[in-house]
Amino acid sequence: MGSIVQRVGLVAWGVAAVLAAGGAAVGCGPTYPNCDNDQHCHEGEFCVNGRCQDCRSDSDCGSGQRCAAGACEAIPGFCESDSACGADEECVGNRCRRRVTTSSTTDTETRPAGPCQLQPAYFSFEDDALDDAARRVLEANARCIQERSIPSVMVSGHCDPRGTEEYNLALGTRRANSTRDHLQRLGVERGHIRTTSRGEEDATGEDESGWARDRRADVSER
Repeated sequence: MGSIVQRVGLVAWGVAAVLAAGGAAVGCGPTYPNCDNDQHCHEGEFCVNGRCQDCRSDSDCGSGQRCAAGACEAIPGFCESDSACGADEECVGNRCRRRVTTSSTTDTETRPAGPCQLQPAYFSFEDDALDDAARRVLEANARCIQERSIPSVMVSGHCDPRGTEEYNLALGTRRANSTRDHLQRLGVERGHIRTTSRGEEDATGEDESGWARDRRADVSER
């Protein structure tokens, strides 16, 4: 009789142990928004560096948006047609630019009303890679440099005010260098381009919209 009781007790203990182990296995998964893979996130979200986010790259966002710090944000000055720009602007390379008018000099020849202007290239949060919009801006800058025979240019890397001063100076340097390298690929001689980093020194933004304008590389004559 005693041995039967012992066997029953051992079986009951084993069942309890299995249930306890199963419960522990169920409870050991990550707690949202922490994640190990996309399946741990809500529908439409992505697991990036252990956190559920709205986007992993710009391709996960809609038209006129880019992925910044895991969230889709509007691209400053983005346009798809002239109707999205001001009365004296036109949509060029998905950016609103001041309209260039032409005046007839002969029946077959026209000329620009004014000289082209160098434009800044914008970057995503904590990124120094050029997206398609930034490349189009630099293509226009390269043409402008050649058209106006600009002898040399200065590329200044800028950051939004988040992050340490040392980090932002280094990030500004990387942004300036990637801009310089792309201008060189477009035909601008490397010796005619100087770079500098302003870090967060000239930042004026106080929210995401303003910070997006701070994240840029200015290209100017020198």
